[in-house]
Amino acid sequence: MIVSEIMTTKLVTVNYDDTLSHAANLFRQYQFHHLPVVRTVRRRTDDKNQTPHPSKLLLEGLITSQDIDLVVAVAKQSSSGDILHHPWQEQRVIEVMHRASIRVTPNTSVAAAAQILVERGLNALPVVKYEHTETETHTLLVGLLTRSDLLIALARSLGAYEPGMELVIQLPMGELEPLAQTLLLASELHVQIRSILASPLEGNVPRSVTLRLGTINPAPLLVRLQEASIQYTFVDPLLEDDEHD
Repeated sequence: MIVSEIMTTKLVTVNYDDTLSHAANLFRQYQFHHLPVVRTVRRRTDDKNQTPHPSKLLLEGLITSQDIDLVVAVAKQSSSGDILHHPWQEQRVIEVMHRASIRVTPNTSVAAAAQILVERGLNALPVVKYEHTETETHTLLVGLLTRSDLLIALARSLGAYEPGMELVIQLPMGELEPLAQTLLLASELHVQIRSILASPLEGNVPRSVTLRLGTINPAPLLVRLQEASIQYTFVDPLLEDDEHD
């Protein structure tokens, strides 16, 4: 899975020369915690049909709600009698934004992007494409990847938004034979497997594997598992937890 498959493309942005007052209003309106800072460049009109091309958004950086909170706190501590005092609302975004030197491309793997977010302690990553001209290279903003995007993608990959149930297959000593047998039985019974997740790991050896089944009637499969002496645990969507050995 790559970033372009899960990133946010309906972006709310601020221009680098916008006021902090405008940025603060956007934070309040959309309940965001970070906004991409851009510089808008108008594309040339096609001379043949006079059809205007979409504007390009050049990435300048990121600004967070915490950045504005800090500016407001500093402004409150400033002397009200200071003639040169500059109201925080009139300051420009470019004065407090971060340059966002860490970014990803649409083709970056989701795993690599998630690792960057975790290791760097970030909540969002700009997604960019690079446009090369004869004189310079432009960094075009095409999306934003947030931790929320990752969590939603994980939930979808596990089939959380589809009807079904979870079946946990025990893997004694890390042997994968029970999993292989379960998949064969599911195929014979035409039971759809929406996702497979191996966990937990002990010494890099999986001790169990969780299958998301695309059915709410697992009885035929469970009977076959019992006949094959495969240890399993499942959550009945209509009852409390049931355990079978």
